[in-house]
Amino acid sequence: MSTIQYRFPKDAWQVGVLIALFAYVDNAGPNSLGARIRNSIGGHATMDTIRNLAIAAHIGEALVMLFVNIRRNSSPKVTFKWVITTLLFGAPSWGAFSKVNNGIF
Repeated sequence: MSTIQYRFPKDAWQVGVLIALFAYVDNAGPNSLGARIRNSIGGHATMDTIRNLAIAAHIGEALVMLFVNIRRNSSPKVTFKWVITTLLFGAPSWGAFSKVNNGIF
C-alpha cells in the first residue's frame, strides 16, 4: 500500500472549544450573555446559517481528504480515520496530515 500515516491532530481541542461556545450562545436563555451575543449577530437565523455553513465546510473537507487519500494510495483503514477526523474537526486535520505525510499532494 502506501506510506500515508495517521496521527490525531493536536489542535483538535480548539474545535471542541468553538463548538462549546457556539452551543452556549445558540441555546442561551433570555437576558444572558449568550443571548446578547446571539442577538448582536442577528439572532437564531444567523446561528442557523453559521451552523449550516460549518457542516457544509466539514463535509467538503472530508470529501477532499477522501480523494487525497485515494490519490496517494492510502490504506482503507487510514483513509477512514483521516476522513472521519476531518469531518469532525476540519482544518486541524489538514495541518496534521500535511505534517505527518510530507505535504498534502
